[in-house]
Amino acid sequence: MTDQQQADGWGSVPAVDSIRGTQDAPPAGASGPQPFRRGTPRRRLGRGPLIGIIAGGATVVLLLVAGVVGYSVGTSTHAPDRPVRAFLDDLTAGRVSDALDAAGIDHDERDLLLTDASYAKAKDRITGYRIAATRDDGDTATVTAYLRQAGRDVSSTFTLDKTGTEWGVFPVWELEPPRLGAVDVSLRGPTGTKVEVAGQSVVTSKDGTVTLTALPGSYDVAVDGGKWFSAKASTATVTGFGGTASSPVSMTTELTSAGKQSAQAAVDAWVDGCIASTDAAPAGCSFYAYGQDAAYTYSNQKWTLDTRPTVSIGAWAANGWLVTTTSFGRATFTADISGPGGVGTASAGPMNVNASGYVTEFTDAGATFRSAVGNGSSDAGS
Repeated sequence: MTDQQQADGWGSVPAVDSIRGTQDAPPAGASGPQPFRRGTPRRRLGRGPLIGIIAGGATVVLLLVAGVVGYSVGTSTHAPDRPVRAFLDDLTAGRVSDALDAAGIDHDERDLLLTDASYAKAKDRITGYRIAATRDDGDTATVTAYLRQAGRDVSSTFTLDKTGTEWGVFPVWELEPPRLGAVDVSLRGPTGTKVEVAGQSVVTSKDGTVTLTALPGSYDVAVDGGKWFSAKASTATVTGFGGTASSPVSMTTELTSAGKQSAQAAVDAWVDGCIASTDAAPAGCSFYAYGQDAAYTYSNQKWTLDTRPTVSIGAWAANGWLVTTTSFGRATFTADISGPGGVGTASAGPMNVNASGYVTEFTDAGATFRSAVGNGSSDAGS
């Protein structure tokens, strides 16, 4: 060390590699050079600020997650299949009125099968479903579902329309009313016959048919012919949606014992009415007398039934239950006459009495018979 260095206040100069920094504050009043420092040390954050920073970051993350979850949930709840699921959920639970309203299906009191009570009596109803595919074409969408019915899957396609958005983001879908099927019944029997479908009563039209709009299911069909006639019970099945009608249920009426007795009585009454006529050619009857001489006056004219015809009452034909004469009856016509040759008695016959025709209907009073032959169109007078 030089003399000049000692004069400047340096007692000794340590080796460079022995120099170390210190965090101690300089003594009060100290002057002169301070010990060398490597740099300002970091000050540790307190627990409170650190928790605040972490909490703030977590909030941001939670908000992001909530936003993603919320969007995902909103997208799911506004998917095109949601109205279809709501409709099918109501239907499988037997809430028919709610299902029809949800789908916008028009119905009124004439739709006897579109009620909770009627559908409850149907068999092979929809018991479950699964959504198979969804196609979104922008303003319209189609949803294909498999309906579980009668132990098998039935494919049905539903169409939906986009009617707007919710919160300006999520689409709002409205289900177009699905086309319902129908129970079709064709009855060989009188017009206006009562038919019961799933316990609901309706009458046949002029062509002997009944058509009722129906939901998917099987419906018992029975004829109410009172004591006069009946028909073998049947079942109509409507499968899925799409407007498919059931396979037409064809039913043929048959006369009961009471019906046959009443039909025979109606035929006899018709014959008796013809015999009661005082005309040589009774209107609407199957027999008549001819050959009257215009120069003579005829009085006390009458018909006498010698033998009543035998008939067989068969199945329903186009106009009614067919009545066939198996053995002709015989009738004789007599009259008192007076004229240029004097007075006397004229007679004609015996003539065939044909009672073929139809029993067309029944009322409370019994059967109605209509002859298929009139004034000897099938029998010659004598």
